[in-house]
Amino acid sequence: MAGSAGRDVAFTWGSNPVSGVREKGFTANGAAIDVTDDDSAGWREVLAKASQNEVSISLAGVTKDNVLRTAWFSGNRTENVEIEYEDGGKISGSFFLQSYSEGIPYNGAVTFTAELISTGAVTYTPPA
Repeated sequence: MAGSAGRDVAFTWGSNPVSGVREKGFTANGAAIDVTDDDSAGWREVLAKASQNEVSISLAGVTKDNVLRTAWFSGNRTENVEIEYEDGGKISGSFFLQSYSEGIPYNGAVTFTAELISTGAVTYTPPA
């Protein structure tokens, strides 16, 4: 039985679709604002709203596109991104290409991994 890691996604970097991409996982973080004071009776208190939100996305795949390689070496590492899942859900926002690596090319394609971190508001649109 063949196995695979990650979810197939339609990935767009700016206006450029990148083929052969799988989402390996994502992390959503929010830094809490600590408002603990002498009246907190020894319990930590935080505001209901985070002071800083961040989304990190790990990608991998096999592609013939050089979109991410070009972005890395040109220094244009921040772009609007859209990731659409097979169920129709979408993540979109501005992301920074934090890391990019390639494996050995074969028949015009290459394996790659990439890490993206958000640089602004990120939206999630659930499946219809």
